[in-house]
Amino acid sequence: MHWIQKILFYMNGRYGYDEFSKVLLITGLLFGVAANFVGGTGVSALGLALIAFGGLRVLSKEQTNRRRELQAYLRIKHKLQHVYRRTRNRWIQRKAFKILKCPECHQKIRVPRGRKIRITCPSCRHSFVEKT
Repeated sequence: MHWIQKILFYMNGRYGYDEFSKVLLITGLLFGVAANFVGGTGVSALGLALIAFGGLRVLSKEQTNRRRELQAYLRIKHKLQHVYRRTRNRWIQRKAFKILKCPECHQKIRVPRGRKIRITCPSCRHSFVEKT
């Protein structure tokens, strides 16, 4: 139990482990494993650099900079998740709906497939007939 107290004393005032550090460490380990199969020193060096940066983030005392890095990572992650969900939903709905563009303002409009309907753009109120 004595060594746990030493670790806790050392980590006092340090930033600690967060989601971005976790991603850096796991990605670095994956690059290290991939370097064994590919045989490249560049891949191995990149993996080692990611592991080192993740470790330095955990042990850093500059908490404001680490929080700023975490917020930037989370913004990028949420943007990628949004693009993935939108693409996935379009793929799932591809048989039931069709995406058309308004000829006036080029707004994307989702309409049901297999019908000839009058479409009114919600953005510019332009009305047009289209076979879907």
